Amino acid sequence: MNITPRIKLAAESAIDTLMREIKGVKAVVISTEDGLELAARVENTAQVARLSAIASSLAALGAVAGEESQLGDCDNVTIEATHGHILMLQARHPDVTLIVSVVAGREAIIGQVLYFAKQATLSLQHA
Repeated sequence: MNITPRIKLAAESAIDTLMREIKGVKAVVISTEDGLELAARVENTAQVARLSAIASSLAALGAVAGEESQLGDCDNVTIEATHGHILMLQARHPDVTLIVSVVAGREAIIGQVLYFAKQATLSLQHA
């Protein structure tokens, strides 16, 4: 796995954009597919390691589900909870696969969260 300074900088920039553009975002964590945190902004820093680990596990489950159902690669996992949403999207850079996790409250517009999160994954894929 090769995390270049350029990828790290792109991750920080993606987080800045997500936090700025989406009303109601509580956390954004970008991690490797094996759960290593690359960059994060959260209300409670204790959440970062747990969210990275959860994102890694859910991405793996999504990959298996996509393969078993013959639908192809899993691009994202969305969780709707009582007080908000968690979106986890895969950014497949040639050197490393990253997971962009966005935690948003109920006031966030889910379509807007998904749109900006997908833009973030595209920027990471080409970093």
